[in-house]
Amino acid sequence: MCSTDCTQCLGLALLPLAMMSIFLNSLLFFPGMQFVSSDKIPDEAWRFGGFLGSGILIFFPAVVYFRLKNFDCWGCFNHPAFGRSLSNFNAVIFSCVGILGSAYGLLIALFAIYRGPKCFVGADKWEYPFHKGNYVVDLKFWKDCKSPPHIVPWHLSIFIIQGLVSTTELVICTSELITGLLGTIFASEKCPWAYREV
Repeated sequence: MCSTDCTQCLGLALLPLAMMSIFLNSLLFFPGMQFVSSDKIPDEAWRFGGFLGSGILIFFPAVVYFRLKNFDCWGCFNHPAFGRSLSNFNAVIFSCVGILGSAYGLLIALFAIYRGPKCFVGADKWEYPFHKGNYVVDLKFWKDCKSPPHIVPWHLSIFIIQGLVSTTELVICTSELITGLLGTIFASEKCPWAYREV
């Protein structure tokens, strides 16, 4: 099979990353660790970048990568090279799913960092007081958010971590996409890095 020996390791690595994304998305529903009404929850929580994009969708390639090394479908076709190419094509399809999911999670995280948090600004208003990411480079703008306490570092921490998690998932899925494409095209005997069954 034209896949690296570490494909199973990468599948295992994706699982905690996906669970972390789901956890981070869940934290968005409690700004500053406070219970608030649904209209005060930031839009990014409802876009489910971490829950769906970098979370649920990543479970699919994670399971495929984990089982790819042990998946041998050549018996169905009486031709080992064809069966192995088919299993690698399976990895390609699910790598695309992982790339789409992680890219969506990354875009939501970057947009959220750029936009800033939703917070209480006074006069009974909850809104997004920052513009064009100005609060990231100039901390004096943080005082515009009066509540919840420490909402700006809370917001930044969640989405910076989400961005890093999504980027890691994107790199893993992209590398497996390339490996899977090569494995689909070439027989395993022609791949010097291929996993070879004894």
